[in-house]
Amino acid sequence: MDTVFMKKVCLTLLLAIPVIAQADTNLGIIAVKSEPLYKDMDSESTFLPNVGYEGEHFFLRLPEIGYRFLPKQSTQNMSVGLSYESTGFDPDDSNNANIRQLDDRDAGIMAFASYQLGPVTTKIAQDVSGEHDGYYAQISAGYPIAAGAWTVIPSIAYRYIDSKMSNHLFGVSQAESARTGGAINAYDTDAISSVRYGVRGIYPISKSLSLMLGINHTQFDKDILKSPIVEDNAITSVLAGVNLAF
Repeated sequence: MDTVFMKKVCLTLLLAIPVIAQADTNLGIIAVKSEPLYKDMDSESTFLPNVGYEGEHFFLRLPEIGYRFLPKQSTQNMSVGLSYESTGFDPDDSNNANIRQLDDRDAGIMAFASYQLGPVTTKIAQDVSGEHDGYYAQISAGYPIAAGAWTVIPSIAYRYIDSKMSNHLFGVSQAESARTGGAINAYDTDAISSVRYGVRGIYPISKSLSLMLGINHTQFDKDILKSPIVEDNAITSVLAGVNLAF
């Protein structure tokens, strides 16, 4: 399974809403097991860091760093920042010799602007690293619900990915196809979209230590199945982690 791609997906899902809204700083670790998206790659379990800081205006939500224009408890807010978007895959992780001949889809730096109104957030992000020069636009919502000692956070998001970014993820260039002797056809993708939904549960072990469990599912357009390197158009991930807040 593509570790880099899944790190991006899982971190984005996990950190879209602060794990502990009252805390200024949180440190933790999360174990994630995910299904493959690309062909001839195995499911993989991996450990990810969960690092965050919430100031009145400045925030760090790995892999994002940004600045909000209003205090953090405001009902509505606008923010700008940079995000390390590991949207790609490592061909060396594949069991297929031809796929291993393809180029890496390297990570890029995205500049973003977002607007939040209550539980709803809109966001647009543009590649500024020259990795693919693409962009995405997203609208998402999540709301914490008390359930006894647990806090349950259901969430949903819709993302539009332009053709430059989707081609970086799922396309195959003529040069790459030639490298495989034509075993993998060249392919250019159009713009695509995805819907992501999931739920997390947070349980306080102590005043500063908490346990987190969750499941996330991302469904892409069926059109990505036309790509010769894609096996499925959906990703499901299960996760568990611990978090220390102070």
